[in-house]
Amino acid sequence: MLKSTLLVFAAFIASGLTAAAHSINFEVERHAPAVSVHSYFTRTSPLAGASVVIYAPGEDQPYQTGRTDRRGFFVFVPSVAGDWVFEIDDERGHRDRLEISIDENFVRGVTGREELPEEEAEDHYAEPAEKETVSAARIPFFYRVVFGLALIFGITGVFYGIRAKQSASKTE
Repeated sequence: MLKSTLLVFAAFIASGLTAAAHSINFEVERHAPAVSVHSYFTRTSPLAGASVVIYAPGEDQPYQTGRTDRRGFFVFVPSVAGDWVFEIDDERGHRDRLEISIDENFVRGVTGREELPEEEAEDHYAEPAEKETVSAARIPFFYRVVFGLALIFGITGVFYGIRAKQSASKTE
């Protein structure tokens, strides 16, 4: 009985890890004037060659279309402030949509570069002005763990409930 419980538990853990490995993750880097989006399943499994459509705020027609490079990157230059929509489709069943907020200062290119001496400005802007990592699940890891454990215990309870009912009916 303990052996079957461990087998069920292992199967659910394995299926959960497989599902997590195939959710799309994003890293968004804002470095005026461009926005770079890195799309990947895991750090070693990028969405290479995935179809991308960018929508400007409040627009129904695509602002830009294209494909990610072999490392899963796609870069665009926003023309107005607002919430831009980034849609990705690897054409193998993985699709996602991400909203990227762009403020007015970013669009105008106001980054404070004028205040730095030229040699410091080059070093300062070698790094992205803002980097954000977004998980496709968009649910904190702690909650995903709690949900997974609750699911495992719930299914285990149903399994043992059915077995107990079967045992009770055999003894009657």
